[in-house]
Amino acid sequence: MIIDEYEKSSTFYYVVEGVISVDILNEGKRYISSFIFQNDFFGLDSFSTFKQKEHSIRVISEQATIFSISKEILLRLLNEEPHYYELLLTNFADIFQRHYGYFNFLHLPTTERIKHALHYLSDHIGLLTAAEHLELPTFITQEILSKFCRTSQSRVSVSLGELEQAGWLLRKKVPITIN
Repeated sequence: MIIDEYEKSSTFYYVVEGVISVDILNEGKRYISSFIFQNDFFGLDSFSTFKQKEHSIRVISEQATIFSISKEILLRLLNEEPHYYELLLTNFADIFQRHYGYFNFLHLPTTERIKHALHYLSDHIGLLTAAEHLELPTFITQEILSKFCRTSQSRVSVSLGELEQAGWLLRKKVPITIN
């Protein structure tokens, strides 16, 4: 865990390597709201006027390298090197676009939602195999998919089986492999 739920940070972060999830608590259940990938910044809430936040940040990959910088130092550096403003704003705009795109698939039937999530994750962290199939890292489990797709693990298992039977997946178990 990097930032506990409700703890407002005064620090800004950059992911050098690894994958991080933004977890929210909704009606007593913990869901993944979005993912933060390599070369992403996070900690924008340090600039918020809200006194608390309603999410936590958690490393889900086996390892991660994350740089941190205090908000005050970041602002001072940006004033010295203003061309970095564009880099930060572009990165945050990209993160927001990914996050908003996520809401476009919540209304889909579960199997389509799982398929959409796997496609989304493979675009960002998929590994091309020698046979030219996309393999997701082993930390993308049924538990992670259930939290991201807002469904049960058993339903994820059924959906993965359906996608495997249809030929869309080559492997429904970790590492999940897309045909």
